[in-house]
Order: sequence, then structure tokens, then C-alpha cells
Amino acid sequence: MIRQWIIEKDDIRIDHYAWDELHISHNALKKVKMNGKIYVNNIEQAVRYHLHNGDVLTFIYPDEINDMEPYEYPLKIIYEDDYLLVLDKPKGIACLPTKAHYNHSLANILTYYYQQINLHSTIHFVNRLDKDTSGLMIIAKYREIHDLMIRNFNHIYRIYQAHVEGCVDKGTITLPIYKNNNEMKRIIDERGVEAITHYQCISYNNDISIVRFRLETGRTHQIRVHMSAIGHPLVGDELYGHAGNFDLDSIMIAFIHPVTKQLVTLKKCSK
Repeated sequence: MIRQWIIEKDDIRIDHYAWDELHISHNALKKVKMNGKIYVNNIEQAVRYHLHNGDVLTFIYPDEINDMEPYEYPLKIIYEDDYLLVLDKPKGIACLPTKAHYNHSLANILTYYYQQINLHSTIHFVNRLDKDTSGLMIIAKYREIHDLMIRNFNHIYRIYQAHVEGCVDKGTITLPIYKNNNEMKRIIDERGVEAITHYQCISYNNDISIVRFRLETGRTHQIRVHMSAIGHPLVGDELYGHAGNFDLDSIMIAFIHPVTKQLVTLKKCSK
């Protein structure tokens, strides 16, 4: 990856500018210093070099080593640029390998895709979806872009939709979610971490509500746990309600692009 900036400060060291103005981590800068290249006005420089107003600073990042096994599978790419991907993840695919599916995860699929486009990078999920949740996911193509995206995760706006048991109106659930030992199921418990879910019904028929959710936090199973806790589990959610096949879907995502600083808003087609 190559990144470039026009300097608007005067008499500031490259390393200080990178840390304070560009919010590049010490570890990331060290990797550029040791294995990449740093140029000022097309002349290679050390990190102690002093920048001046109007200088052009260029970082050439070293390749990231990805040892993950590739797996060929079609990707539904909603958005792509030099720094980010947004995918529509199908239901039934885990983000990371498991013992049961050690090479059929989304990370394996992205590894194959990266090989096809000659991108030398590891897989950096900005947000993750559970195996049985579908919809929009953001993937950073490089570690530094991932770090910039999650530095303030609250700027990522996410809307989900699902069928829920019973008649639901609207409200906010603020209940801590706790993982007990190695159990898959999460519970509401004061020992847990903060979780905030906003919900609103958009239609109701035959004792089933179609509900949209906005998350302020991103805990595992958050929507499923919260809706079960208020007596309205997702239809078909065997883990938190009744047996079946639930349909939780990430239908909209918006974020401030870490490089262009522009708002990016992406939506799925209506269900």
C-alpha cells in the first residue's frame, strides 16, 4: 500500500507527524521504517527528518504475510476501493475458520480473492457477523486502514432487520451480555459487557413483527440475546427461542472513509 500526504505543518519530525496528525500507531510506523520506504518530495528520508509546510510525504508499506488457505467461493461485493471492501455475506458462512470448517470461512474466501487481484495482505474485518447472520460487512485491505476504522467504532452506523415473535413497538435495550466459559449461548448478567440495541417495528402480521435494529455496540449475538431477554426472540432462533431458521440481516451500513473522509452509505435491496 502507498499513502501520500501534503504537509500543512512546519518543522515537525516525520514520526511525530505520523503519530499525532495521521494517527498511525508506533507499531505500524516501525514496520514502514524497517521494511517499507519513506519519501519526502520523492527523496528517501529517515523518520527523524523534519517536515515543512507543502512537503509531500509518501509511505510505502511492506506486504503483509497471509498464510491462510484460500478457498474459491463467489463473493457479492457491494463496494470496493483501494482501501476497503464491503461484502454482502451469505448466511451459513463463518468469518473465521472453525474445527468443523477449517478452510471454508469468509477469511479463506477473501484470501483466494486477494490472490486473484494480487493483493498481499492479511484479512482485517472491521465488523463481524455471526455465522447465521447475513448482510453487509466492512473489510479493510490493510492493517493501518483497519486501525483507523476501529479507532472510533461509533462512527460506523449499522441497521439490521429480522422477523421477531410477537407484537413489538420500539425502544432501547441496555443490558450487559455475558459469555459463560466455553458455552456458545450468551446471557444477560451484570458481569457482562455493556450492550445497547435500539429497535423499531416496521410491520406486524400473524403475531410476527418485522423489526429494524440499530446497534451502538457490537457484541456477539447482541440482537438475539436482547430480543430474547424482553420476551420477543427472533423467529426460528433455536438458541434463544424456538427451533427454526432465523433471518437476521445487516441491511444498511454507513461510515466515514478513513482516507477520503467522505461519508459512505450502503444499503441492501428491501427484503
